[in-house]
Amino acid sequence: MKQQRRNRISVLFGTLLATLLLAIAVPNAAYAAACSGYGCDGHDPNVQTWQAGPVTNYERQLGGSVFLELRWGQTDGDQYGWARVTYVGIAPDYRIEIERCNKAGTSCEIYLGVTKAGASAWTAQTGPNSYVTRTPMYYNPSTMKERACVIVSSGATTCTPYY
Repeated sequence: MKQQRRNRISVLFGTLLATLLLAIAVPNAAYAAACSGYGCDGHDPNVQTWQAGPVTNYERQLGGSVFLELRWGQTDGDQYGWARVTYVGIAPDYRIEIERCNKAGTSCEIYLGVTKAGASAWTAQTGPNSYVTRTPMYYNPSTMKERACVIVSSGATTCTPYY
């Protein structure tokens, strides 16, 4: 009887410990699932579960094999956008960002999620010598519009159209 009670307690303790360790090991997944609206601003789109998308709304060639994309996805009924630059070889000297404005264009937030091309936490290899760097995601309600931009070292800015 005492042995059975000890076994049950051991199993219960082991289950609780495993659950706690799992929650610590994947905090982004739990955090991403809980976000909505502006609370998702700055989240990594790669750990989000999408109801629709992600898709590319606009793509602009920046020269050679370098492309700027405005990406879109929907989760929890809300729309989000982020920027992505794809390139071959060494990362270009670009800063990537999102600009979010009201529909009239009279009030804008710029430099959202500024990420340097090749940044380790935001870059993934997609082929033998090809890479993609993305920005965090930003809420895009129906009252707003967003676009993706890159800023080169000279200060020149190139953007996609607004979505």
